[in-house]
Amino acid sequence: MHNFRLNLLIPGLLVLILAILTMHSAIAEDYERGLSAYNRADYETALLEWDVLAQFGEPKAQFGLGVMHTFGQGVLQDHTRAMDWYRRSAERGHAGAQLFLGHGLESGNGAEQNLEEAFFWFLRAAEQGESRAQNNLGRLYEPGRGTDPDPDIALYWYEESARKGNANARKNLARLHGNTSPEK
Repeated sequence: MHNFRLNLLIPGLLVLILAILTMHSAIAEDYERGLSAYNRADYETALLEWDVLAQFGEPKAQFGLGVMHTFGQGVLQDHTRAMDWYRRSAERGHAGAQLFLGHGLESGNGAEQNLEEAFFWFLRAAEQGESRAQNNLGRLYEPGRGTDPDPDIALYWYEESARKGNANARKNLARLHGNTSPEK
């Protein structure tokens, strides 16, 4: 009896796996079409491609919509909507969205200023190797904005960012060694 049930389950599972793989491929193709359109400044097409994907939780499409709202590309510029899209994408692990969300929370642009939460999102992006977030963490650790001050940890993040070629991190390292004014 158990073998009979198993024989009925296996074909159904294979169909389900194939459907998921096909759907994933279609999502990737739709995202790429939207990215190609965005890169050509065809924001209407990018919006059409990404909106549906973003509604279904695709983090790259959510990030793309956030960028479009930040800069008013194909949509009215709306920093609050941009922050909503960045948050959705950031919660799904997108490092770029985590960086942009951190910026908005640090500046209060599109959301209420919250340095502790900005720190949180910069840290998430920095842990994924996002060099701008690494530099931003150094900027927050150094004077203790959104966290306790820690010059040693600030130095660590500046060095990590500078190793990836971040010019602002290099300036911050030079400043620390030469006592000049901070760079953002």
